[in-house]
Amino acid sequence: MKAYYIDLGFKDVRIGMYDAFDFDSDGIPRYRYPSGLQYNITFICHFALYQHSRLIKFGRTDDLKLFLHVSDWIINHGEETDDSFLFPYAFPYIYSYIRLSPPWISALGQGRILSVLARAYELTGNDRYLCVALKAMKPFEVAVAEGGVQSRYPDGGIAFEEYPGGAPNVVLNGFITSLVGLYDLADTGKSRRAAELFLQGIESLENNLHRYDLKYWSAYDLTGLVANGSYHRYHIMQLWALYEMTGSDTFKKYTSKWQGYRKGLRFHAFFLLTRGHTRLMRYI
Repeated sequence: MKAYYIDLGFKDVRIGMYDAFDFDSDGIPRYRYPSGLQYNITFICHFALYQHSRLIKFGRTDDLKLFLHVSDWIINHGEETDDSFLFPYAFPYIYSYIRLSPPWISALGQGRILSVLARAYELTGNDRYLCVALKAMKPFEVAVAEGGVQSRYPDGGIAFEEYPGGAPNVVLNGFITSLVGLYDLADTGKSRRAAELFLQGIESLENNLHRYDLKYWSAYDLTGLVANGSYHRYHIMQLWALYEMTGSDTFKKYTSKWQGYRKGLRFHAFFLLTRGHTRLMRYI
């Protein structure tokens, strides 16, 4: 299977993301939150996918061993039942309007699990990886109100929530990451359902991407929270990856449009003013 569609080394590792990690005795990254050191499945999968990308680039045995080691750790430390595999976050999350108490799951984390385990299966042919990946897809078929991550846009289109809670907020980067995970699982040729959910999600995002267009910058989610500079760049990278996957002119159009927002003083002035207002509103 090909390397992950976003160069995670270029995006995050080079700017010091790994410097913030505390690696346990098994070599698994933890992150320090106010509640203490915690395992964040999104970061753990990020670490695994980075090793996989190094393997694809350089073919080194050490990268393969580390990738499979982390893949095995994920399987051994998640919550598995007969029909599902979850990796809940064991710490509270509070940001802006979001209030989540542990344990909680995320389309972002579950999507990253799909991307990791699909690659582990492709590399080894070990059905255990595929079995768990298929179970990890389960929350995408279950509504948020029933403990899953599936929600809906105002037009009824399907969406997957990074922060499942009250009213749908559909964080853009989290939704796209979950779609990539479904694509990776479908790409094994072993899950028609993953392919169906991916195509439904792509159609839904095409129809609703305008909701994230602030006319001068991109929104982080449906509430209109203005994305910071890093997330705006990430949105552009993700949309281009979706364009390459699907050939959709919608994703190509918004890639170019949002890239253009990064140029010109007028756009930056609007961005800075709105970001200041957003920061203020967090405390009101």
